[in-house]
Amino acid sequence: MASLSRVLINVRFHMMQGEVEEAVRSLVDEWRGALTEGYADDVVKLHETTLELADRFPLAEAVSHVLHRATVAYARAGDFTAATVTAARMVSVWRARCQRNPTPDNLAGHIHALDTMAGIFRARDMAASVVGCLVELAEWHLTHGNNVGVAWALREIGALALRSGNLTNAAEKFTRADEIYADEAGDTSVVEERAECHVLLGRLAHINGDHETARLWFERAAVHLKDDAESEVRSLIEGLSIGDTLPELRILKVGVFGLPFWENDAQSDSIPCSEISA
Repeated sequence: MASLSRVLINVRFHMMQGEVEEAVRSLVDEWRGALTEGYADDVVKLHETTLELADRFPLAEAVSHVLHRATVAYARAGDFTAATVTAARMVSVWRARCQRNPTPDNLAGHIHALDTMAGIFRARDMAASVVGCLVELAEWHLTHGNNVGVAWALREIGALALRSGNLTNAAEKFTRADEIYADEAGDTSVVEERAECHVLLGRLAHINGDHETARLWFERAAVHLKDDAESEVRSLIEGLSIGDTLPELRILKVGVFGLPFWENDAQSDSIPCSEISA
């Protein structure tokens, strides 16, 4: 990063000219090598310039890319405090874009940003903040009439509650999600999502010691799942007959919101603009 000063001078020139994408391109290139070769002073300058860019162009989609790249760099270095700052600014970009023009692409970008933010919160063991991201996600889905998205968010909140041992809250969220899925029945993807919710209800029943109810939920789920997912649920049913411990889930993950995105190089450099519903 010997030429960082010159790079930042060019970045500010691009800012003055309103050339956001050019500024972003230069900053992204610098963030790729940041925090891996030990130049702390340069990282501070890079961080400050990145936030300055976000201040100047709060609605620019391109800005979210460099904020995401910075978040990845910080997360890989284990600096989750700094990652929280850049991830929060990334959410702010998409929140502002959605408030101004709630297109499907902007909503998808906002969901991805919330997922990024949640990943940092999960790494910091801040479960309540992860739930806050899901609540905001649910509110956006509700505002724009995407009931399936609301159900998915509730299901994820329930999964977090299940992991933390709050079984009453988990039951409430799974039950409400199942009710919404029932109202939206018909689409294949909705049927499969509801089946996944039934798996969670079965695991909850098993934890509560009600193996017969757990079996009923698993059997209902297996009918609507395919291939490896169905086989995995069948293994859960078999597990009920063997003992008190169920096999670990590999295909049907419990709680997929806020997974550590920075461990996957293929997903760390881009923001997908596609509808996220599961």
